[in-house]
Amino acid sequence: MGLGEKLRGAMEILRKATVFDKGAIKESTRELQRALIAADVEVQLVLDLTKKIEDAAALEKLPAGLSRREHVLKVTYDQLVALIGGTEKKAPEKPKKILLVGLFGGGKTTTAGKLAKYYMKRGLKVGLIAADTFRPAAVEQLQQLAGKIKIDCFATKGGKNAAKVVEKAMREMKGYDMLIADSAGRNALDKALVKEIKEINSAFKPEERWLVMGADIGQLAKKQATAFHDAVGVNGVIITRIDGSAKGGGALSACNVAKCPVYFIGVGEKLDDLEGFDAQRYLSRVMGYGDLRALLEKAKEVSEEEELSPEELLMGEFNLDVFYKQLKATRKMGSLGKVAEMLGLKMQMPREMLEMTEEKLDGFKAMMDSMTKQEKLSPDILSHSRIQRIAKGSGKKENDVRELIRSHKQMASVFKKFRKLDEKALQAKGGGLDMQKLAQMFGKKKKKKKHFR
Repeated sequence: MGLGEKLRGAMEILRKATVFDKGAIKESTRELQRALIAADVEVQLVLDLTKKIEDAAALEKLPAGLSRREHVLKVTYDQLVALIGGTEKKAPEKPKKILLVGLFGGGKTTTAGKLAKYYMKRGLKVGLIAADTFRPAAVEQLQQLAGKIKIDCFATKGGKNAAKVVEKAMREMKGYDMLIADSAGRNALDKALVKEIKEINSAFKPEERWLVMGADIGQLAKKQATAFHDAVGVNGVIITRIDGSAKGGGALSACNVAKCPVYFIGVGEKLDDLEGFDAQRYLSRVMGYGDLRALLEKAKEVSEEEELSPEELLMGEFNLDVFYKQLKATRKMGSLGKVAEMLGLKMQMPREMLEMTEEKLDGFKAMMDSMTKQEKLSPDILSHSRIQRIAKGSGKKENDVRELIRSHKQMASVFKKFRKLDEKALQAKGGGLDMQKLAQMFGKKKKKKKHFR
């Protein structure tokens, strides 16, 4: 069970308690403590958080319009948001020069490519500078990433002095809205690395100096962030591999304590898998409550490449034609699993749909090409004889066609649930999420008990 499921489980104890008393609150806070400590959050931070929750539960005068249960749920959620970043400032929209620093294995080079694509999609002309002269494959890796997103990358073969590489790049790369320099790393922040990044910093004179580190380092993020800040004045953090690490909460909370704002998080291996960090949205998603705003943003991006509007992608008539377009578009948005996660429906999505491969998608397309327009618009008319004809025409088996029909029905059911979501329920009283409404929306409906107060 991951961090999000454990946190949600603790919240569910409060929500479902037949008698809402000190016992229920204690049980919930114990679960919170176990989840956060397992995620490598500093113990004192965990204890401080649970004390604030218990103090809120003991409050005699409640905020207007809230029951004690609703108040404690909201305080718990707000405290979790504050723990991992609260309302930290966002990354600048149009930075001119960004220097990426960090140790080996943090993912700097890949992040440089992701960051370039992120800002390129926002209308900026971006150039990359390969200033990692220490790791042999770094220059070639950055050039390959630049080629994938069709942007320029300055690199010198055999260059040993990173600062001189940057100086030459500055002379040759004119007319760019933004330059991103990828610097070298080491196994530790030693004197040689400090000297090198200080020289690069002096030559490059970047407005932004961002530390890149993996989520799997947990609360060690605090020590690393402080050390790099002392060396070059880090003013932002990018945390990578947060999608696959149980210690993501520890890394985020550690950066918050170190007063180093997390600007971006890496949520996958693809170049599009970089998101601006928002503590509330992140927590809502990992707990299984969904992130509708992020989903709509990604839908708008792919709508420019596919013949499908965001509204049709998410809300349209669910015939086979739209089903295929949705599958194709959602693959570009990351994966069906990530889309389901943003919807808060991942646990309800059939496993075979979450693991949909490109090969499977191509097979679906071949079968649909053998269908008539009427069959694609009204898949319910697909009789045995029609299935035989489609299988023969597409070079597939009849069972493959039946799998396509079954997958369509499963997805139709999931998207039907999504249509029922009330986006207003995601807006909290006073700016946070309304946990009671979220719980009702994504959880099982429960009849009110007489003890509820």
